[in-house]
Amino acid sequence: MELIELQCSDTLKAKYESVGAAEFPRFIPDTMPHLRSQAAQTLSMFGSTYLCEQLCSLMKMNKTSHRTRLTDEHLHSILRISSAQSLTPDIDELVTKMRHQVSGSDK
Repeated sequence: MELIELQCSDTLKAKYESVGAAEFPRFIPDTMPHLRSQAAQTLSMFGSTYLCEQLCSLMKMNKTSHRTRLTDEHLHSILRISSAQSLTPDIDELVTKMRHQVSGSDK
């Protein structure tokens, strides 16, 4: 019944078109708990598989016959650095926090 309600809702169809499939489950109303749960399970399955394959590919590229001296610690460091590549710092927020710390220590 929840799926039929979803298919009949013009508002939810428009939201799906605007945000896309990956973000849409966040906008499914609380009145559709089974649909929300099913969407979350399906999306988490693909996300974890993708991340696992991405990390395995990265390890395979780094641990080649030319790099046989890499230890597990080296691989761990490589994975940590490469997985943090997509992180971007919020410089404005960091500067604001530093200003508060500096002005607080002047007292």
